[in-house]
Amino acid sequence: MENSNRQAIGTQIVSAWKKFQSRRSARDSGEVDLPDRSSAEADGDDLLADPSGYLQADAASQNSTVTAMSKIFDKDLFSDVVAPISKLNLPTVTLNPWSAFWAVLAAMVGGTGITSYLLLIAVPPTPTCQGTLPVSTDAERLYCAQVGADTQEVPKLRIAVDLVKDWTDRHPLYRESQRLLKEWSEDLTRAGRKQLNEGQIGKAIATLKIIPPTSPIYDRTQETIAKWSIQAQDSASIDAKFERAMKTGDWNQAFVILQSVQRMRGSYWSGFKHDKMSAKLAIERDAWDKLQEAKDALVDKDSDDYNTRAKRMELAVKAAGKKGKEVEVPLPQQPEPIVKAMKLANLIDPSSYAYQEGQTLRSKWSRHLVGLSVDLYKQQNFNDAIEIVQKVPQDVSIYAEAQDWVKLNQAHVWAGKRHMLAMVDAIAQVKKIPKTSPIYTLARTKQSNWRSMLKQQTQLQWARSIASFQQPATLAMAIETAKQVPAQSEVGQTIQSEVATWNRQIETIDNRVIFAKAKQIVNKGDSLGNLKAAVKLAGKITKDRPLGEEITAAVAEWNEKIQTIEDRPILNNAIATAQGGNLAGAIEIANRIAPGRSLYRDAQAEVRYWRLELQEIADRRTLERAINIYRQGKISVAIDLAATIGRRSPIYSDARSYVANWRLLLTPRSVGN
Repeated sequence: MENSNRQAIGTQIVSAWKKFQSRRSARDSGEVDLPDRSSAEADGDDLLADPSGYLQADAASQNSTVTAMSKIFDKDLFSDVVAPISKLNLPTVTLNPWSAFWAVLAAMVGGTGITSYLLLIAVPPTPTCQGTLPVSTDAERLYCAQVGADTQEVPKLRIAVDLVKDWTDRHPLYRESQRLLKEWSEDLTRAGRKQLNEGQIGKAIATLKIIPPTSPIYDRTQETIAKWSIQAQDSASIDAKFERAMKTGDWNQAFVILQSVQRMRGSYWSGFKHDKMSAKLAIERDAWDKLQEAKDALVDKDSDDYNTRAKRMELAVKAAGKKGKEVEVPLPQQPEPIVKAMKLANLIDPSSYAYQEGQTLRSKWSRHLVGLSVDLYKQQNFNDAIEIVQKVPQDVSIYAEAQDWVKLNQAHVWAGKRHMLAMVDAIAQVKKIPKTSPIYTLARTKQSNWRSMLKQQTQLQWARSIASFQQPATLAMAIETAKQVPAQSEVGQTIQSEVATWNRQIETIDNRVIFAKAKQIVNKGDSLGNLKAAVKLAGKITKDRPLGEEITAAVAEWNEKIQTIEDRPILNNAIATAQGGNLAGAIEIANRIAPGRSLYRDAQAEVRYWRLELQEIADRRTLERAINIYRQGKISVAIDLAATIGRRSPIYSDARSYVANWRLLLTPRSVGN
């Protein structure tokens, strides 16, 4: 029975061992994921060499060993082998100390052997290729070089080639390195052809020159380099001719060169080169067309300015013909066509030859705009000057100067407002103009002038503030302050009117005081003394002075009262004399009142009346004499005497009646009757 059990257990152990062998075979064939030496070697070709990889080999190996043991001696297999053995009734053996010692020693030796075996079949650690150390092996370097070369990047291919190019046939990895060197050389050749097809023929040749003489395809590479070098020389010659045609605008020559390139053999010529030159030709033609369009924008044939410029152009052509100089087309005097031309010129492709000429013209036209703005500045038309100079584009060299003109014109606009805050802004604006500016000196001059003007305006403002108190003392102080401003300056011309106003205000205040005192005297009574004192006080103020009309009217009234008081006794005396019958004496007394006196008219009225009375008396005497003569028979003498009585005489009509009757008596018929 015991024998049969042992046989059964033995059978189970054999079965477990066969199962282990079958799993080992499956692992070797790749059907089971177990550590395998051959797979590790295969995978090693794709790993990067890490200088720290082998330094950590022990830890990695132990991990691999544990993994391998867990896979080989798995739980099921272990139970298949160990469980049956535990069922055996094996005899108990008692070991003496020496036997135990030898048993432990045998176990240690056996364990060491098993561990060594497991380390041999474990997968080595994979290099990381994050960097190389002097202790790195050539295998690790080669592995990392291969990883880098697999990227197909030329710099990494160069590194890979430089690693193995000097290895001799004595090197352990020589055969492998030659295989890889050939592969890398072919990769470099393909990269060079790609660069060639992209038009980078110089770069393509440089790429092929990386291939060393030790490469298996070195001779073939040298032939390719020689062929490409010839193509590079031909390409340079063709490019020079083509570029010369582009610069001169010789499109026929450019087309001829382009057609010859198209007929040349090779994808480089008929493909990339032809396409590139065609695109270049299209860009250049379009650029020159746009440049001509920009030039044409300067011409408005319907404008008077164009006709004027056409005449100037004709004269310039004649002058140039005599002197052999190039004709310069006169530019318009209006900014709009210039701005339009600059915008069109800015559309020119920067890669074209016409672009540089376009930029030169844009700079020239921009300077012309600045010139137009300067002309307006000289005319003190600052707002229009700003509007024109602001049209100068930012990408021209004169833009900074144009902006300085903007600042200067704007400063003039602010300074023209003639008040302190605007003047401060004007000074601050011109201070922004740098020393490198062409108008720096002009700006500094204006700044100095405006500083002086600001100081003068400050004095004027202070004087105005003082004068606002409307007192003679403050007005006098304001006048003294204002006199500190030079009379010839702009502020000085303004301040003169202010000073005149303040002087008039002082005089008004003084005259008002005098007039008030004079009225106070008169108000005491209309006596001759009071009236004369008032006239003496206010009589010095003329009509053209402040309050002059009012004061002179009052003085005239007072003078009239004075004259009335003085002349009234004279007139009364004359009237009394006339009433006494002495008309001539009355007239003499009344004539003592001088013309312009208040009673002069009254006196003259009396005098005229008295003279009429005297005339009437004299005329009556004359008429009486004429009548007496008539009675004596002297009619003609009587008529002549009566005719002397004037028309203004009160008895004129009576005298004319007598004369008429007497003349009738002189006719023969009247005499007979």
